Amino acid sequence: LGLSNVSFAQEGSSYLLGPEDVIRIVVWDNPEISGEFKVDPAGNITMLIVGEIRVEGLTTTELEKILYEKLGKYIEDPKITITIIGYFSKKVYILGQVILPGKYSIGGEYITIREAVLKAGLPTKDADLKRVKIITPGKPQPVTKIINLYKILYKGEMDKDIKLDSGDVVYIPMALIPRITDTLGRISSPFIQYLSLENLLDRMFGNSSNSTSK
Repeated sequence: LGLSNVSFAQEGSSYLLGPEDVIRIVVWDNPEISGEFKVDPAGNITMLIVGEIRVEGLTTTELEKILYEKLGKYIEDPKITITIIGYFSKKVYILGQVILPGKYSIGGEYITIREAVLKAGLPTKDADLKRVKIITPGKPQPVTKIINLYKILYKGEMDKDIKLDSGDVVYIPMALIPRITDTLGRISSPFIQYLSLENLLDRMFGNSSNSTSK
């Protein structure tokens, strides 16, 4: 039976598998071969009969075709179903003024900026939501977009809730007034310490101008 006569599932066909993803492979009437498989750091899985298989960069539909060819040497017309049960290879980075900045798994075929920020615990009270940067790595240089996250989170303008790609960096800056206050605090703190030291020296040794006038 040729591949042209075989129907393969289309679910999840656009997602490219990668390390740490978990897939469930069901070979009908062959439970000893079926199971859940985690893609290893090298991008492979290991199955009974066929051994190690390179899956990184493949869709589930492409992997089904490869398994059909390999298992077809041992099983007549194998029926195979592959489901992604753990999306862990694709990640985005949420940095700046959020409660829990860090790296987050996309958790599906894609993630929107709203969903990603919710994962990071929402913005802090000092966040400037109108100047949020989305940085997409690229060559020769990264591409940066500036969006108004306030309209997405608090105005319900979901048409602006863009999809993030794996590797994207979302940076939420600090608003101007908290930034100024923070800067002034760092500047004034050593100055206040200096004034306190000068006052202590005056008490110990007296005012230098008065001592020289005597």
